[in-house]
Amino acid sequence: MKVKIYLLGTASGIPTWNRYCESVAIAIDGGIYMMDAGEPCSASLVRKGVDLNSIRAVFISHLDPDHCSGLPMLIQTLELSQKRTAPLTVYIPGNESSKVRDYLRMMYLPQEALCFKVDFLDISPKTLLKDGTASVTAHSTGHVAGRLKYWAEKKGIRGDFSRESFSFKLTAAGKNILYTGDVREMSDLDGCIDGVDVLLGELAHMEPRKFFDYLKDKKIPQVICLHIHPAWNDREAEIAAMGEQILGRKITVGVDGMELDFDL
Repeated sequence: MKVKIYLLGTASGIPTWNRYCESVAIAIDGGIYMMDAGEPCSASLVRKGVDLNSIRAVFISHLDPDHCSGLPMLIQTLELSQKRTAPLTVYIPGNESSKVRDYLRMMYLPQEALCFKVDFLDISPKTLLKDGTASVTAHSTGHVAGRLKYWAEKKGIRGDFSRESFSFKLTAAGKNILYTGDVREMSDLDGCIDGVDVLLGELAHMEPRKFFDYLKDKKIPQVICLHIHPAWNDREAEIAAMGEQILGRKITVGVDGMELDFDL
């Protein structure tokens, strides 16, 4: 099975001089599965020459702006290019899909004005998609719930916020690709890390050493570091050396525009 992974954005929280906000496109058998849609994912797809009609689904791990801010522009690009004909499914955490629809309507992107159908589906920890090529399952993380607990205890901030955040495991031809999204602790991955062939792991909320220590006994063939904390920007060689020292094999520190080809 041939897989191509496009790293459209690899920053964390804020863009940097060399990194856009988080977004990854996984290409399998002519279809694209997008993990998060930080801005400017649509521009990155266009510059890569990706067929916009090949996007089968978009999976939003949580609703921080650096993970979903590019979604309206992606939908507008699909509309104004007049190239999109197939329906698009967008998976939204926290039972917030109706609010996302209202947000897009405010931005003059109501369903009735689009040349293709957009289905917004709420995520729950289960199999989300199974299309004959791949299946995608969602696994809860503690990233957002941890922040809301901190807000309530330390700042007195309470409200009707979604508490949900997710990792996504894509399975095709018996091989597994895990996109971690954002985690609170590495143990958030305990229920989905086994059997992973390619790990797309975040380095924003875990120090690299803690990340690699967790992976020592996991025997994952391909480890790709994403969502790089600003404090580690421009320190790619340091991260790579640390990963190789701890894991005993080379790892990949992702950079924007990178295309990774795997024959799994």
